[in-house]
Amino acid sequence: MFIMRTVLLWIIISTIINAYLMTLPIPVLRKRNYPANYVIQENNRIDFQTNTECAAFSTAYVLRHFGLDAEGEALYTHFPSKTKSGNVYPKGIRTVFKNKGFKTNYFKGNINTLKYEVSKGTPVIVFIKVHNDRNNLHFVPVVGYDKEYIYLSESLKHLGNCEVDHGNYNRKVPINEFKKLWDIKQIHMLFYSNTYIAIDATQN
Repeated sequence: MFIMRTVLLWIIISTIINAYLMTLPIPVLRKRNYPANYVIQENNRIDFQTNTECAAFSTAYVLRHFGLDAEGEALYTHFPSKTKSGNVYPKGIRTVFKNKGFKTNYFKGNINTLKYEVSKGTPVIVFIKVHNDRNNLHFVPVVGYDKEYIYLSESLKHLGNCEVDHGNYNRKVPINEFKKLWDIKQIHMLFYSNTYIAIDATQN
């Protein structure tokens, strides 16, 4: 009984800490209609990070989508919610967009809700693992999908696996593999699998 209460208390405390550092994702499960295949067509540029700057590079990519001049390295220098190791919490990404006048939502969903969000025409930043068998986490914009693949604008150059198509994507991941990468649940962060940041196309 004591062990159960200790574990429950630990879960509650870690959830409160994560809610402050990362913000809590909003569950969305309702299935909506969306095209079977969709790739965002706006021309963009894919830059490559050299260290742990994926949050800044993902943010810069989406800002460029909206026509704003943004460089990942420059953004990363003063990026909010950065840890001592250089990693960034999801809250940091949302703060940057808020400061630029954009509204964001942090959702917890599934492949259907992700596809629906991408089909609105704005890149969606997902929170995934770099590799299935490791716990290193990574932010990357999703810019398209079809029945077999999720299409990414990947800032880790070694993960790119296809030619850049008009600057839109350089990596495609089979949906079953993507689901494994998207499952980032760990004992200290139980509620962050299948999460993504959606940016409202209309500035405040």
